[in-house]
Amino acid sequence: MSSALPRALVADALMVDESALPPGDLPLERLATRFLAYLAAGDEDKLPPPDHPDGWTYALFDGLTRDHPAQALAAIRATLAACDSPDEVAAVAAGPLEDLLAAHGAAVIDEIEALAATAPRFAFALTGVWQRDGIAPLLWARIETARRGVPALDDGAPLPPAHGLSSSPGAP
Repeated sequence: MSSALPRALVADALMVDESALPPGDLPLERLATRFLAYLAAGDEDKLPPPDHPDGWTYALFDGLTRDHPAQALAAIRATLAACDSPDEVAAVAAGPLEDLLAAHGAAVIDEIEALAATAPRFAFALTGVWQRDGIAPLLWARIETARRGVPALDDGAPLPPAHGLSSSPGAP
């Protein structure tokens, strides 16, 4: 898995001119750290204001989940690996992961199932995804099967290890 998002892809996802971005590609670890900092600046029911210094990370995840599903999944994996608590995993699950499944679930479900089988933290994150518009019943059945038997976020389960999140054939 590439450990960075190409600068041109970031510009496309953010719908900005590439010259408006800092030089170089965006390391996934940096995106993960900044996105988690952005989420932490909000409260349980509300995101920080859009003018927060890391607000761009939320917009980037939105653009990735809308138009670049493989790269979105790579960014989600990196972010889940960077999580330090079940609350952070829950925020990623209910945000970008759920958005990706609603927008492109059929395209990513095979990889989602493989990750759930090999990456305990990813399977744990799936327990925080809710069925919503865009997640068809058959897709939802596959998600439920992938997370069956996994200690759930809602049950107060501890944070599983992050192994298995660092490589992906579909990633950039």
